[in-house]
Amino acid sequence: MSSPVTEIAYMPLVAGTDLTTGDAKLIWDGMLKTIAAQPGCKSVYWGLQVENPDIAQLAIDWKSLEAHKTFERSETYPPFLAALKPILAGAPTIFHLTLSPPTPFSTPISAPTTECISLYFTSDHSTAAYDANWAAFVDTAGKVPSEAQGLAGGWGVEEHEYAKEGEQGGKKKFFGGFIGWPSVEAHMQFRKEEAFRGVVGHLRDGPVGIKVHHVHFRKF
Repeated sequence: MSSPVTEIAYMPLVAGTDLTTGDAKLIWDGMLKTIAAQPGCKSVYWGLQVENPDIAQLAIDWKSLEAHKTFERSETYPPFLAALKPILAGAPTIFHLTLSPPTPFSTPISAPTTECISLYFTSDHSTAAYDANWAAFVDTAGKVPSEAQGLAGGWGVEEHEYAKEGEQGGKKKFFGGFIGWPSVEAHMQFRKEEAFRGVVGHLRDGPVGIKVHHVHFRKF
């Protein structure tokens, strides 16, 4: 039986594009309606990255990877992409995650602010070893006082390009994590607390690189 996947798409917008009004809103809403109408699409969330508001981020739950691939192979897909050209500054970056229980993805992504964590690993790193680290992170985080509103995470279907500054890049295993917060400020405040140091060690044990950004998601 095929496993559900979550598609993540980073959509670089023409600078200053407002997706809530005018022609841009019509184009964006049309895109969301088309995606939501596809067989196998379970839910669609979107929002702007706080740190880079010219990047819109989509999070789409699919019944299976094949359901998304079927949409990409359909006659609907080329005109679907063409309709987005007036608002896009470049090609979207699209990848897929297999998110693991126990927390439903809808919990952190429905919070007012979602912390999005990208973790990169060497190709030979044990996924089982980091699964244990992530489980310990989730367990420990659930026992300390914080304003976090749910955690979810899982491995990427595809490998990702990653390079530290000044170093040559290459393909890396990818793990995506999501933590809900009432605000960016609440997350930043927690990072200053002693409890944070007791939690974050599990998260940082293994990856060769970590990136973090925030999104105010909304459900379509």
